[in-house]
Amino acid sequence: MNEKNEINRSYEILDGDDDVLLLGKATFTVGRFKELVARKFDYILFSIEAAEKESRKKSIYYWMQSLSINEETTIQTGEINWSSPQEGIDCQILKIGAKGWQKGKLKIEVNRSFQSGEPQTSIKFCPDEPLEQKSPLDDIRQSEEYKKLSNNN
Repeated sequence: MNEKNEINRSYEILDGDDDVLLLGKATFTVGRFKELVARKFDYILFSIEAAEKESRKKSIYYWMQSLSINEETTIQTGEINWSSPQEGIDCQILKIGAKGWQKGKLKIEVNRSFQSGEPQTSIKFCPDEPLEQKSPLDDIRQSEEYKKLSNNN
């Protein structure tokens, strides 16, 4: 797929926490994956802060809480954002009620607000191939009555 099409792919937010993700050989429910990503993001952020405190430097977290332009001008920061690569991550998903695994790309976004302190994690998926649209008439065409009627004509 060329770069222009890759950027224009349509990603949907995965909100079915019981759906299953396959990344390489590892499987996770969507809910558990979100939890692990948020926990790892906080771990990295606070590990940096702890290491820098021990070396008597102010932490990245401290420096990112506000932007001092000059002595009179300080802008408070809203949040720290992290996102996975723009091209997405190869994965497969098994959604509850689906007939099988679906290959596609995954995007991860983590936002940590300085006000609330809680990370918000968003997992998005874009299938490599769109699901075939099922016609509402497919069930009717498969019925015995329809087959009998179509054979009489």
